[in-house]
Amino acid sequence: MVRDRHTAATKSVGNLYVRMLLVEDNPAEARFLQELLKGTLFGRFDLVHTQRLWDAIAYLNKESFDLILLDLTLPDSQGIESLDSLIQQAPSLPIVVLTNTNDEELAVEAVRHGAQDYLVKRNINQDLLVRSLRYAIQRKQSQEALREANEILELRVQDRTHELETANKRLQREVERRQQVQERLELAQKAGKIGTFEWNIQSNEVTWSAELEALYGLTPGSFGGRYDRWVQTIHPDDRTRTERELWRAIEQKQGLDTEFRILHTQEDTRWIAVKSSLFHDTTGRPQRMIGIHMDITEKKQLEAQFLRAQRMESLGTLASGIAHDLNNILTPILAVVQLLPLKFPDLSEQNTQLLKTLETSARRGAELVKQILSFARGVEGKRVSLQVDYLLVEIRQILEQTMPKSIEIKMDLPADLWAISGDVTQLHQVFVNLCVNARDAMPQGGILQITAKNQFLAEQQARMHLEANPGPYVVVTIADTGVGIPANHLHQIFDPFFTTKDVGKGTGLGLSAVLGIVKSHGGFADVQSEVGKGSQFQIYLPAIQATTANADEGMELLSGQGELILVVDDETIVCEAVKITLETYNYQVLMAKDGVEAIALIAQHKNEIQAVLMDLMMPSMDGLATIPLMQRLKPDLIAIAMSGVHSKEAVAQAHKIGFHGFLPKPFTTLELLQILQKRQ
Repeated sequence: MVRDRHTAATKSVGNLYVRMLLVEDNPAEARFLQELLKGTLFGRFDLVHTQRLWDAIAYLNKESFDLILLDLTLPDSQGIESLDSLIQQAPSLPIVVLTNTNDEELAVEAVRHGAQDYLVKRNINQDLLVRSLRYAIQRKQSQEALREANEILELRVQDRTHELETANKRLQREVERRQQVQERLELAQKAGKIGTFEWNIQSNEVTWSAELEALYGLTPGSFGGRYDRWVQTIHPDDRTRTERELWRAIEQKQGLDTEFRILHTQEDTRWIAVKSSLFHDTTGRPQRMIGIHMDITEKKQLEAQFLRAQRMESLGTLASGIAHDLNNILTPILAVVQLLPLKFPDLSEQNTQLLKTLETSARRGAELVKQILSFARGVEGKRVSLQVDYLLVEIRQILEQTMPKSIEIKMDLPADLWAISGDVTQLHQVFVNLCVNARDAMPQGGILQITAKNQFLAEQQARMHLEANPGPYVVVTIADTGVGIPANHLHQIFDPFFTTKDVGKGTGLGLSAVLGIVKSHGGFADVQSEVGKGSQFQIYLPAIQATTANADEGMELLSGQGELILVVDDETIVCEAVKITLETYNYQVLMAKDGVEAIALIAQHKNEIQAVLMDLMMPSMDGLATIPLMQRLKPDLIAIAMSGVHSKEAVAQAHKIGFHGFLPKPFTTLELLQILQKRQ
């Protein structure tokens, strides 16, 4: 055991000589403590005083002490760092920290770090000082005694462990002697319903249990006690590897532990795991291999599903980062394209149309980002009254650009389709997903038919569908002339992770997501399919009474009254676009690129700034960290969060931390002005 030079001796503090090290930069307080110690139980003491931490460490390197009195505020060290340095230098010495009245929390933290006690300087008297020093030494002595006891106990445990290892080796030799008698019984207990085998390597005879042959879909005796018949049931892609592993295990004098696929009699691929032990004769030559076969097909399927889920999670993380960057790019584009007609009112009709095209493209880009997030991270959009035919026409334009030329797209949409209430992004995902599945079902080409109609389900018709209610529906049908779906798979196609596609070509989540979205809209899905002729998916969405949307407020009514707004964003182009927009509508604007600059501007203009628009994701100090500090400087500050990632979690977190509103990027001029008016 290693001891340091300052290990406290087990002695009575009141009768023997005690040597103390006082680390205090105030000479007057040092003299005061020395005077308090005179005439006490510490009558025989030596108090060494130093004003700096490093001088104290130098003393500890060359002299021995029984106790340290430490001031937490020193010229060359502050707070807990002083304590940590002394504990590292002399871990066995008791330390009592000295603190001012306003440092009591720091002193308590020092005790947590290893100090034995703390004293508030203004409250020190002779009795308190003596009691604290005596208890500090006693507690440290107790700790050291406990440490020594633990070291002794550890040595005893090591000795006992060695004895147990020796006894275990003797027991192992005894087990090996009896193992020949016990091995088959032990394996039978472990196997249960798992198939067992015993292979005599010298004669190449194999004993297969009936349960094992059943795993392969065979009747008892099918292997005929032969090794080669079993090998032929292994999947051709795994056969060579499995045989190589088997003979390598024998060469290395160990059991076979491997997994492989088999050709099951039901014509489906199943996974088998083999675990076995190898036994030798007295000369060390391999004699027998005894083991078990287990069907691990379900385990392999779960592993594959887990890996797919992990890929989806990674996709969601990647999508969030891309969405943030793209929305920061689209925000100034959308802002500028709405400002240009105001800056240049005499634009020609052609140029005005070009600006409208640019604005439409920017909005489509924003919706595309939202769609990616909706699929990857479950971001929800707003439910609005919409006409499905407009959405389907838009999807057709996308499909015509992406579908192979061998697929003909047909569409039949009546002019009088009822309106529905839905999330445009989610419904876009539903229809695109079904169209992509139809494309995959027609590798040699075919016809993709998209139709929609109004249909009123009576009570009797609604009963034919488990989740249907009577009433008006808009029915969207997506049909293909592809390979079709086998009847035994139809009831599984909406299950999560179920897919008929090859590994790596499908996650099995598409139709599950489709059904979830349709159900969330109060609708249901129906599917008919025939192998070799194609499939037809029908999506029923409840129709609503169409309402006329209220006209947007006039921009002039949303203009400011010269209020000063602080815009905070690490993207300079976003700041500039928002600044120009607000100044166009009679606001004054200050800009900051991060939280540090924003706090400085609030401190300088806290009486003038009315509101702050702040990005949540910024380097150095982001919006979530900045707002609480800004609101300390200006409690009535109106804070509005901006973010390129719009999710329930982001909005909830922003409101929780103190933001009064949330403005998802990219936003329009109207949305920007409306949220400022609403929060003032």
